[in-house]
Amino acid sequence: MKKQDGFPGQLSYVIPDKILELVSRNPLISDLYITDIGYYPQARHHFRERKKGIPQAILIYNIEGKGFILAGNEKHELSADHFYIIPPGMPHSYFADKDNPWSIYWVHFAGPKAKLFSRTALQPVSIERGKTSRVNERLELFSELFRNLERGYSIETLEYTNLCLSHLLASFTHPGQFRVIKESIGKDPVGQSINFMLENLGRKLTLNDLAEVVSLSASHFSRLFVNRTGHSPIDYFIQLKIQRACRLLDNTDWNIAGVARETGFEDQFYFSRQFRKVMNMSPREYRQR
Repeated sequence: MKKQDGFPGQLSYVIPDKILELVSRNPLISDLYITDIGYYPQARHHFRERKKGIPQAILIYNIEGKGFILAGNEKHELSADHFYIIPPGMPHSYFADKDNPWSIYWVHFAGPKAKLFSRTALQPVSIERGKTSRVNERLELFSELFRNLERGYSIETLEYTNLCLSHLLASFTHPGQFRVIKESIGKDPVGQSINFMLENLGRKLTLNDLAEVVSLSASHFSRLFVNRTGHSPIDYFIQLKIQRACRLLDNTDWNIAGVARETGFEDQFYFSRQFRKVMNMSPREYRQR
């Protein structure tokens, strides 16, 4: 079984050709612009093949699971927290692992600068999660593009989203510079641990996991965290997860199970209980309100 799209919870935007003609004539954004963009969560049976390539470059960013990319004559495994850029015109195919399908953000982009952003291409590149990696902020950049594109294709929207594209691509091609803002956290263990939480909202983390990140004992770290924030580390982590869930409920049409999975809750009913504890209402009530 092979599917090009149609995955539960997916988002995708294909910019119409007539709109792209306007973009290509706009001197502010014609050098680099989006033609297609989306997110496919747990994309079981995902498969695409383009024997002659396409005029656009393609960025594929895997955040979970595993997949494979065949570009030119080489096959590469794309595991979680890795990205790959397929250059314009290169024959290629890609597909999700059948047992552990990937969850990918992807964007097709064109313009004279597209080839320049493809210079890191032809091998998977790691985007490691750590204290300064800003993974969650990169995902928020994707979300910001989605939220704007769902409002239509006004000139202001097209200019803004395509100006943001340069920032998004630079976060992949220049990760050291993207992370430098977080390095100011320095030796503050509470700030470091909160940043680590933000980078790992889709995971289950224990108190020991968080304490280990800042090289403190669990008891010492917990006391320090409570004194600074008024909350235990795990309660704080759950609040951040629910905050992320609220943004997804606000700005996507994902079902409750998809939102739960994205924020690291395998059990939808446990997610709903935690959501109610933080927000005093169920996820469904929140979305309706």
